[in-house]
Amino acid sequence: MRKHRIYCKSVSEPKDVFMLDKDQSYHIVKVLRLNIDDEIEVFDGMGSSAICKIIEAKRTLVSLNRISSLNITKPSDKVFSFILPFIKKDNFHFMIQKLCEIGASKLIFYKPDLIDQSIAKKDISKLFIKSNDVIISACKQCGTNFLPETQMVGSLNEAIQLLDNNFEVYVFDINAISVFNSHDIKSKNFVSITGPESGFSDSEYNLIEENNFKVRLVGNNILRAETAPIVVASLVQNHFDKI
Repeated sequence: MRKHRIYCKSVSEPKDVFMLDKDQSYHIVKVLRLNIDDEIEVFDGMGSSAICKIIEAKRTLVSLNRISSLNITKPSDKVFSFILPFIKKDNFHFMIQKLCEIGASKLIFYKPDLIDQSIAKKDISKLFIKSNDVIISACKQCGTNFLPETQMVGSLNEAIQLLDNNFEVYVFDINAISVFNSHDIKSKNFVSITGPESGFSDSEYNLIEENNFKVRLVGNNILRAETAPIVVASLVQNHFDKI
């Protein structure tokens, strides 16, 4: 039977005994209904995991004892990052969840010029903060021991400024002429940029053109803002698995 997985950075620290935070403790005791002497798998989000035994189980305090050696996974030499717009909350969370499951390395969130009016006046930093819970949950479920790196910026321009010169950048847009072919990827450092439902603004298009990014269609169908990066991630991951 597969053991339940939880996230805690302390699992890879020198001490074998460590405590979980309030939220994780509550989840173990009240949601998973685990108790003293039950075993769980704990990962640190940086590539390591271990089997741990529950030695104390209270509603707001769970203590664990690491009973196995650390299983250390080497990070992939292939990195694929996503520059993503803030979109409606449920769609935003769905998009993040699936990108984590597929194996995205880095997620950079930006406020698009043509942001959806349903969130235009809301504090989008709250969406970003909540995204951490979504990411942890997705990584628990899919079995990866790595949490993707995340950043929030105020515009597409700010997001682009974070990129190194060794990244191969593709912009996915419904107005593109050429269809994306993953076999055209030359670098192990791939970046996908997508826009919101309303597309990119004129100033964002100018920015894309100034940087000479490759602009492509994801396919023949018009995809929703949350679907496009997921499809791209699947295509790129499949390509990376073959090289």
